[in-house]
Amino acid sequence: MLEFFRKLFSEDFMPHGMCYFWNPSVLGLNVASDALIAVSYYSIPFLLFYFVRKRRDVEFKGIFVAFGIFILACGSTHVLGAVTVWHPVYRFDGVVKAVTALASVATTVMLIPLMPTLVRLPSPSQLRSINRKLEREVEERRGAEERVRQINDELEHRVAVRTGELAETVANLQREIKRRREVESELVQSQKMEAVGRLAGGVAHDFNNLLTVILGYGEMLREEFGNNPEALDYAAEILRAGQRASALTNQLLAFSRRQVAVPRSLNLNQTAEHIEKMLRRMIGEDIDLRMKLADGLRSVLADPSHIDQVIMNLAVNSRDAMPQGGTLIIETANVDLTDEYVGRHLDVEPGPYVMLAISDTGSGMDEATRSRIFEPFFTTKEQGKGTGLGLSIVYGIVKQAGGEIIVYSEPGHGTVFKLYFPAIEESAEPLPLPPAELEVDRATETVLVVEDEDQVRSLTETMLTRQGYQVLAASSGPAALEIVREHPGEIHLMLTDVVMPGMTGVKLAQEVGKLRPAIRVLYMSGYTDASVNGAGVFTKDMEYLEKPFTSATLQRKLREALRRVW
Repeated sequence: MLEFFRKLFSEDFMPHGMCYFWNPSVLGLNVASDALIAVSYYSIPFLLFYFVRKRRDVEFKGIFVAFGIFILACGSTHVLGAVTVWHPVYRFDGVVKAVTALASVATTVMLIPLMPTLVRLPSPSQLRSINRKLEREVEERRGAEERVRQINDELEHRVAVRTGELAETVANLQREIKRRREVESELVQSQKMEAVGRLAGGVAHDFNNLLTVILGYGEMLREEFGNNPEALDYAAEILRAGQRASALTNQLLAFSRRQVAVPRSLNLNQTAEHIEKMLRRMIGEDIDLRMKLADGLRSVLADPSHIDQVIMNLAVNSRDAMPQGGTLIIETANVDLTDEYVGRHLDVEPGPYVMLAISDTGSGMDEATRSRIFEPFFTTKEQGKGTGLGLSIVYGIVKQAGGEIIVYSEPGHGTVFKLYFPAIEESAEPLPLPPAELEVDRATETVLVVEDEDQVRSLTETMLTRQGYQVLAASSGPAALEIVREHPGEIHLMLTDVVMPGMTGVKLAQEVGKLRPAIRVLYMSGYTDASVNGAGVFTKDMEYLEKPFTSATLQRKLREALRRVW
């Protein structure tokens, strides 16, 4: 064996070319063929090795390596076939062939177990079919993905819409909560004002009866002591104090909405123009008064004297808020209050209204002050410069007329009062003229006095008797009806209180009218309530005497009622 390998490359054999008899054509053909086969065989393993290296995912790497070694060995045998043509190294040629044989056997052994797997490999047609299925699946998956994307887009759109709706709902809820808080605050304020108003109205009613007695007897004392200067001064002081107290009670009644009102169809433009000159004198030359009166203004139902009082009180407030001068604007307009606006305020119905706005460029008010301005006796002025009843009166008058008052104000930016009065279809009546002075003769008529307050009834009897009237007196409605039935002579006029226990003055007048249709009726009152003719409202056809009254006022109102043409 050693000898074999020692002589592995010896050339002690005859060259292969002799087999071809050294024929050049045969020799060249075989050598060229072996060379080309060897080159091809050497190329194939390199390509297989390159494939295996690049495709590391291929599961059959071992068989590819074995096959490459086998092909490489085969190529080597062809190389030696060409070499042995001239160099007879047959021992080395045999070794190479043995290696080739081993490589072929190893390749065969590795290939046999792979045959079932290789046999199951799909054919090209199957691969094309599988590819088509894959393409369809891919297409279906893309379609499914597109549908999923559309569903996602739709869901996102719905979420966005719902989110927007939720945000709008939350905003509406916040606005509703704010509106309810404002309405609750307004309700609390209204209830407080109503409670104070009831107290003030009740006190003023009783106080008016006392003042009627004080002023009436004070006036008679002044007449009795005409030749006593000192007594006249005392009586004058009593009358002045009584008149100031009367003014105060009238303010309380205005705030409590229980003052006597005689509403009529008004045009607020005419009312504002009527008192414009008086306003200019009152506010002074350093304040610029501007009138912005709307054309075609609707009519409202209100007492003209009360509207004058409202404008005057608001103008005075504006003047006091502008000590260095400024601008005062009185504006009117037709407005229609919507359900949304009405929902934010109490005691207001939707519909057509007339707005009266009074604004100034004064110092303005903060929220704390603005929330209390309508409370009676609340004032920001120095002591002795205001009673604190001016805006309370405005509030009471507007509410009694069925209206609404809104205030806008900020410190340093002035104040705006907007008053809304319900509009009516009736045309406005001309403003009433001041009453003409009547010639008062010695009275001879019979007057029935109906008053539940003893002192007021006694005073009224005394006044009428001193003026020459024949006086019949009753303390209640039923007692008055009894006198009307039983009195044999004519009763020219009945002077009755409005608010009395058991039977009101209005109800009494209706019953008396059935018994004596020709009798005249004069109501006296400083107070009315909801039980009398619609919350204290007299019609323009009803004559009334406001308490407290003097003897001269009583005489004048009686003569007007007796001379009036029915």
